[in-house]
Amino acid sequence: MTRQRDFKALVRERMAKTGERYTAARAHLLSRFDSEKPPAASDVPGVVAEYRRFGGIQSGTCAVTNVLRHAAITSPLTRKPYSESAVDGLCGGPGFLYAVFEYKGWPPMLTLALRSRSMADQYIGQGLERLGVTTTRSETTSATLARKALDEALDRGQPALSVTDIASLPWSGLPKEFVGGGPHVVAVVGRDGDSFLVDDRRASPIRVDAAVLARARAAYRHAKQRLITIDGPDPAYDAANALRDAIVDTARSYVEPAVPKSFWSNCGFAGLDKWRELLINPKDKKGWPSVFSDGARAFAGLQRLYECVECQSAPHAGRAMYADFLEDSSTALSAPALRKAAHAYREAGLLWTQVSTLVADCPDAAVRKGCELADHRVEAGDDSHASAKPIDSFDARQRLAAECRLSKERAAGMYKEIARLVGQIGDAERAAVDLLNAIA
Repeated sequence: MTRQRDFKALVRERMAKTGERYTAARAHLLSRFDSEKPPAASDVPGVVAEYRRFGGIQSGTCAVTNVLRHAAITSPLTRKPYSESAVDGLCGGPGFLYAVFEYKGWPPMLTLALRSRSMADQYIGQGLERLGVTTTRSETTSATLARKALDEALDRGQPALSVTDIASLPWSGLPKEFVGGGPHVVAVVGRDGDSFLVDDRRASPIRVDAAVLARARAAYRHAKQRLITIDGPDPAYDAANALRDAIVDTARSYVEPAVPKSFWSNCGFAGLDKWRELLINPKDKKGWPSVFSDGARAFAGLQRLYECVECQSAPHAGRAMYADFLEDSSTALSAPALRKAAHAYREAGLLWTQVSTLVADCPDAAVRKGCELADHRVEAGDDSHASAKPIDSFDARQRLAAECRLSKERAAGMYKEIARLVGQIGDAERAAVDLLNAIA
């Protein structure tokens, strides 16, 4: 990831010109940097030789993009290094999943998964299968063997993609009750003493104690401490077919999501329709007027909504980044319909940002502050020596929620407007998917 000392100043300058929030302005600049000359090799002690870029637009795909660059992997179609938008598109691009979890003693917890796979390890895994590379994959339930595999990779000078547990990483700020519930893909790019150096969206490597990293690798048990290294290009790779397969998979995820059928009603187009209805239905006990009624409950829904759309993945719910992928694919596949689909996804991305802006401009000060903190967590990672410690904790966010004074009437009015926009989002993404299906 290209890094000048004044990167944050450049982001701020763009924000002033465009009115964008930090995450969106940051993503625009990073996509531009993809085409620039790579920076000098890292001088951070312990980082593997010639590892040049750190961080990127969103977790997971940025790590893959940076590891591919280190391995000198280029796209056979462009003869250039893969951009993060290309990696994201080959992983499966956008999708939708809606869920609200309610546990005794906890606020209702909203989840919007805005990619075609809700689990990061699955999303990244299918991308690696479409990127034309050969890999070495290690899985084990033994902590000793897991450490050995990592040490051997770094000794060979290879950065390694590692599936970790998000709540076990100190910079996530999540409580211990969340440990084991969510996979998170990072690149381990070096070793210095008894610490490892991790590449995860931030501008510089994150120093993590070896014991902490070991716990994070072991906590998400489904992955069995999975570690993947890139060995080289696959001579049998069919790049055009990989593009078509990825695009068809994205379209399919809206109607046949990769989850058990009992959960299909919460995914894709069915999920968008369900969410739109729940936003405005006062009679449904799962509706937002009941679950996220007012005060701290309203804060829980609205702040998390903003975070999912603009901070958890790529800004604009990832739709703008996918549009970049489709425009490039349109040229590579001589498929004009994909350029039209890209336009539809850009329209959808603008609508998603209207949703997040509505939340960020909420009349309640606590909700506005919650959105600012979500942006600040991303911004703080752009410091050249960002700490592994969280910018704010889950408990701190809960204290802020207690300050929310949003009334039922005002909250319901916001939900009604969000529902209107969600309906338009559904229309735009249906139009886009119809165009994607044209290349099948």
